[in-house]
Amino acid sequence: MKRIGVTTEGAADLKQDLIERYNIGIVDFKTGTSVKNIFKEMRETQKPIKTSQPSIAQYLQLFKKKLEEFEEIIHIATSARVSGAFNSAMQARKFLGGNSERVHILDSEKSSAAQGLLVLRAQQDILKGFDLKQIIDNFNKRVKQTFVFFMYDDPKWLKAGGRYPKIVQIGLQKIKDFNMGIVMREKQGVIKPVAFKRNIQNIVDPLFEEFKKFVGDKKTNVVITHGDNKGIAEKLRQKLKELENIKILYTELLDTALGAHIGPDALILSFDYE
Repeated sequence: MKRIGVTTEGAADLKQDLIERYNIGIVDFKTGTSVKNIFKEMRETQKPIKTSQPSIAQYLQLFKKKLEEFEEIIHIATSARVSGAFNSAMQARKFLGGNSERVHILDSEKSSAAQGLLVLRAQQDILKGFDLKQIIDNFNKRVKQTFVFFMYDDPKWLKAGGRYPKIVQIGLQKIKDFNMGIVMREKQGVIKPVAFKRNIQNIVDPLFEEFKKFVGDKKTNVVITHGDNKGIAEKLRQKLKELENIKILYTELLDTALGAHIGPDALILSFDYE
C-alpha cells in the first residue's frame, strides 16, 4: 500500500494525462445534461446549464476506493465559499467510521486550474517524501500564493446562475452595453473585480495586461482554461510566451463547475509562484 494519495473534484481542470500519471482520484460535479461539452449546448440553446456539487455518496465511494490503495488521503476541495463540495466531502468522511482519520479534507479556496495547481504541488511534495504535516503546512502557505484571474464574454450566464442580486445583474449588463469589461479574480474563495476596462475589443488583452501588472518579474507558473474557445486561449498563450519568467504548464477546457456560471468563450488564468 502506498503512503499518501490525493483526490479532488473535476472542477480542478487537471489534464487527463496528469490525473493518470499521479493516480489522482476525481469526483465530478453533476449537470442537468448528458453532453460532454456544455458550452456547445449553451451556445445552441442560449439556456443555462444547471450544476450541483457531487453527492456525499460519490465522495464516499471515491474515498473507500482510494483507501484500498493509500494509507492516507488528502482531498483538496473546491472553495467552500462558492460550492457545497467541501461540505459534502466532510460529510462523506464521517461515514468512513474508523477510517475517517485517514482522510484529510482541505479547502483550496479556489476553483478551476488554481485548485489544480494546489493538487499538483501537493503531489510533488508526496513524491519528495514529505510527511503529512509538512504537505498540509505547505498547502496552507500555497493557498495564499495561488491565483485565478478571468474574464467572461457575456454577463447573461452570470445572471442566469442567480448568485448575484438583481441590482448587480443590471449593472453587469450595463457595463457590457457601454463596451466595458471587468477583469475578475478569486480571492479567499470570493469573486471580486480587479479592474474595469473601457472600449474593449477582446478579453485577451485586458486579462493579459492585468496579469502582467500583478505578477511583475516573479517566476510564475500558468495554466490557461477556456469556455470552448481555443482561438482566444492560443492568443493568450502567445502573449504570455513573450514574457520572461513565465512557464505555461498547459491549456485545458474549463470544467462545468465554473463554466456553467461564466459561460462560453470565458478565459481564465490560474497561476502560482515558484
